[in-house]
Amino acid sequence: MKNKSNKTQRRRLLTVLAGGSAAYVAIPSKWSAPIVNTIVLPAHAQTSAAMCMTDTTIGGPLLGNASGATTCQAACEAEATSQSAQLCGVIETVDSMGATQCDCELDLP
Repeated sequence: MKNKSNKTQRRRLLTVLAGGSAAYVAIPSKWSAPIVNTIVLPAHAQTSAAMCMTDTTIGGPLLGNASGATTCQAACEAEATSQSAQLCGVIETVDSMGATQCDCELDLP
């Protein structure tokens, strides 16, 4: 019985030594600089500007808008300019008839 116990202990010892040796070999002998030196994050310009608070949403079809614009973005920009307002957002949807509907979120002065 004692003989089997010694063999088991020797196997464990050899396994631990082999594992430790493998780990030692895997560790580089000299430290090297990391590949990534710096991470540049974008400046958060939007947080420094005044918050855009939507006062009103003006909606309607793109076709036949007063400015004659061909995109919702252009139509909403024209609407904001005509009301001296800040454009907060543009929502473009297509209704069941296939017509483009524009919603312009404006921050009125």
